[in-house]
Amino acid sequence: MKNISKEAPSTVGRGTEMEYSSLRAEILKRIEMRQQIVSVTLTLAGIFLGVGLATELVALIYPPLAMFLAFGWAQNDFRIRDLARYIRERIEGSMPGTGYETYVQEQRGKNRGLGSWRFVVLSHGGVFLLTQLMAMGIGLARFTFDPVGWVLIGIDVLTAVAVVWLMFQAGRYKTGSYR
Repeated sequence: MKNISKEAPSTVGRGTEMEYSSLRAEILKRIEMRQQIVSVTLTLAGIFLGVGLATELVALIYPPLAMFLAFGWAQNDFRIRDLARYIRERIEGSMPGTGYETYVQEQRGKNRGLGSWRFVVLSHGGVFLLTQLMAMGIGLARFTFDPVGWVLIGIDVLTAVAVVWLMFQAGRYKTGSYR
């Protein structure tokens, strides 16, 4: 007969290690997806802005697309932070040799002002917003004052405001406790 009390801790330890590895792999995959979204955004911006220089109103179609890409980026960013918090609160205390997520959170808590904003939010949010503003600038330069143009400008302004709001949410997003 096997002694269950001796096997249980090693089984629990292996389970925790497997969970930790799986969560870290998901974080890395979501970081990769976030980067791909920024790459797609820049590619689409180049296409729409380039064509928009030659064709009226085409550039004004880009800002809503950028907004939806920004929402996809933020969703991955929120989940990355949820995963990191779960690792910090549920795994690091029971698994020797881990502690990076706790360290990062402590360092983030020491910073105030602009330093408290994660630079990834500023840089990626800036890409979304700047490309939207560039598209609106190109669209306005070729604006013909027709009703479709006015509707597109209105939509573009709303989507730019939505991206600013979303980046503020991403900059201050807090997860709930897992305890």
